[in-house]
Parts: sequence; structure tokens; C-alpha cells
Amino acid sequence: MFYTVRGLLKDRGVKLEETVYRNCNEQMLDFKIATGDFYEIPDVSNGILRFKNAANLLCYDMLCEQLPYLKYIVFRHKNMFPYYGEDIDKVYEGLRNEPESVCVEGGPCLFGEHEVTAVVEMKNGESYLFDYSTGKKYNNQENGEYAQTDLDLAGFLEQNGENVKDIAFHNHKSGLTYQEYLHVFFPFATANALHVSLVMSLPDMSYRKYLEYCVRYLNDELREKTLKEFEEILYNITDMYIELIEQLKGILPVTRFALVHGRDQKMIDLYYEKRAPFIERNKVLKSLTSNTAKLESIKDYISMPALPYYVFGSKYIIEVNSMDETDSYRKCRKYHKNDVVMGCILFPELLSKDGINTLYCTTLEYKDYGKYKSELE
Repeated sequence: MFYTVRGLLKDRGVKLEETVYRNCNEQMLDFKIATGDFYEIPDVSNGILRFKNAANLLCYDMLCEQLPYLKYIVFRHKNMFPYYGEDIDKVYEGLRNEPESVCVEGGPCLFGEHEVTAVVEMKNGESYLFDYSTGKKYNNQENGEYAQTDLDLAGFLEQNGENVKDIAFHNHKSGLTYQEYLHVFFPFATANALHVSLVMSLPDMSYRKYLEYCVRYLNDELREKTLKEFEEILYNITDMYIELIEQLKGILPVTRFALVHGRDQKMIDLYYEKRAPFIERNKVLKSLTSNTAKLESIKDYISMPALPYYVFGSKYIIEVNSMDETDSYRKCRKYHKNDVVMGCILFPELLSKDGINTLYCTTLEYKDYGKYKSELE
């Protein structure tokens, strides 16, 4: 289901002209937001929408009121989007008093639905098709080519590991979407406008950890083969982002830059060492998830916003990311509250041309790979 700022206010019995949104861009007010109905208006007198009790819904002009340097960022759709902001004024205070201690953090999901699939071939000749990004099985395949199951990839391999003959991964991703471009561009543009440092993450290690869990019941030879073949796909996709990052480093220079990904073992070791006191605690681990298949990946995601603190010792962090990262931001801020001042600017998931799904969830024909390149010209 999609929501709009105008619709959210109406549903709550609040008149637009009586809220902080009365002067916002009309396109922003009617932008289709792909989120659950997790909004409240804690103070009716100012009529501001708050999302998951973690961040306020803002238009771009409102962001600029809290962090004036943002007005220097140039990209064509910035005034059309709703944003989610929190503690931006505190980061601005840090910027005025200790600019060397301010850092931007961000980074993309590597791929979405339908882009990497796994075909599990059984010893009895049956084959099953799964989407790697979600772990979910595909149903109703044409011509009955694939057998059906009610299990996801992790559950299926756990129950049937000894009967698996082979696993073949297929990479259908031929480029980056505009959403993925924003995941790289917007952090760069923000750090450039603020004249501060930037730390980005490409979480290939997290995708690999999920597979490591899934294949733990396979025999050693098949497990090693599966991981190696998946790594090849994973790193090919990571390289697409690294190429874009290198382009943006030349266009939008930042004070200092660090990139965290699975092939930089020195950086990964530093990351895990520095985060351990905050994350590797029983009280924290118990609160993360009951899904053991994704525990290690979730530990990564809820600690990545603090990467500037781990890498540069930054005291003020502003996460620039998708609104889908609201929960990870909220948890990370909580676990680091005594050491870091953490704010956020979160942008929405974009609707694809199918009019139904976001670019992350849509099928391949609606991914619109490479359409972002006009932004670089």
C-alpha cells in the first residue's frame, strides 16, 4: 500500500494549511510513499508527521532550515521527495563547533528482487527456484519447470540439505537503478556540501553470511563450490558500485573517504573489532531478531550507521540512506547514544514504472537500469 503526506494528514483529521507542510512542493505532498502505516502526529499544534517514533517527515526546504548547506546540493528530484530527518540540528551544531568530527555515512543494498536467483537441483531430479534477495521461493512457474515448496531458501536447505545435488546462481542484474544511484550520490553530495568526511559500505559480506548459514547442511565440496560461485556474482555487482563511487569521487570531493566491503579484510577486521563492545552483548543480540538465518547480516546492518565512529572516531554522524533503514538507524543510535550524536536524512523508495512496486521489488523489465547516468552528464 502507498501513502501520501496529503492523505496521511487527511486520515488523521488534520488540515494541510494548519501544518508545517502548507508551503511544501505539491509533488512532494502527493508523492507515493511505500511504507507501512507507522505514522503519528505527537504534537497537533505543529501537525508534523513522525515515522516509527524515529524521524520526522520533512520536505527539502525543511531539511535546509535545519542544515543550510543542503541548499547547495543539486539533483533534479530533490524538491519532489518527502524525507525523514532526525537530530539534524544537533549535527549542525557539531559542524559549527567541531567540523573535523562530523561525518556522513551511507551505502546501498546491492541488489533487489528478481535480480539474483538460486536454482536448487535435487538428487531425485526436481529443481526449486528461489529469489536470493528475499530468500523466498517462486511459485507458479511456467510449464511446471520448477517444483513447489512452502519453505524459504534457508528452511528448504536445512530440511533437504543431504538430498541437494547442486545449486546454481543466476545474475540478472545488468546495471544500477536510479534508487541505487541515489544511495551512492546523496551521501557524496551531502558530505561535499558540508565539507566533511564520508564513510560508505557495500555490504557484500552480509549477503555472503546469509548464504553461509543456508548451506551449512550441504557436504563440504558442494558448500565450497556454492559459496565460490555466489562470490563471483556478488563481487561483479559490487564492482558496479565501486565504478560509480570512483566517478563521484572526482565530481563531489569530500574531506576524507573510506569504503567498507568484504574484499578489504583490514577494514572489515577494524569494523568488527570496534563494534564488538556495542553489538556483541547478550542484551543487544536478544533484541535483534528471532530469525537466526539473518542474525549475522542484521548485526551488520544495525551497526553500519556507526562506521564513521569506528573508522575515523567521528563524534557527529549523519546517516544518508533509504527510509527502509529507519529501524537499523534507530537501533544503532540507541546502542551508541553515549558515544555518538547521530542524525539522519532518509529518502523514500521510488516507485517503478509498473505503478505497483518500488524499484527494489519490481521485475526486471521495470528496473530501468542506467537511467541515472543523465545525472552525471
